[in-house]
Amino acid sequence: MKVAAVCVLSTCPAAFAKLPPTHERVVKPDPAAVTAAAAFLANVDASAYSSAYAQLAARCRRGGSRGEEQILTYFRTRREPLGKVRSRSMSRARFSNTISGGPDGSYEFLDYETVFTRKAHGVEVVTLTKESGHWEVSGYHVY
Repeated sequence: MKVAAVCVLSTCPAAFAKLPPTHERVVKPDPAAVTAAAAFLANVDASAYSSAYAQLAARCRRGGSRGEEQILTYFRTRREPLGKVRSRSMSRARFSNTISGGPDGSYEFLDYETVFTRKAHGVEVVTLTKESGHWEVSGYHVY
């Protein structure tokens, strides 16, 4: 099984292949994190990738135009070919104070089981951080 992943981190969009940490614990999802993830996913689903990029935590947008283009290319080459979302349901939420390649902090990982028009059994992971005092998306993986 080939795994495509993106982890949007400060100035290193090339670190897109990072996977979520292994030190997380399963938690009840924070409603504010779920709301932030839903707004982000709505833009991704609508192919409004620039709008999704604008929703990322400030640290994740520091890569300049080159970093932005790498993130937008990820959406166009990894997410777009899967087609429209037929259904999406959250399967679990995880919390960690650490993440590979990023600073220590508060991270929530929301895992979704997603059915796309061209992929029957997809998994999406939205990573959120609370660096600015509220939940913001800092990563997106699609498997």
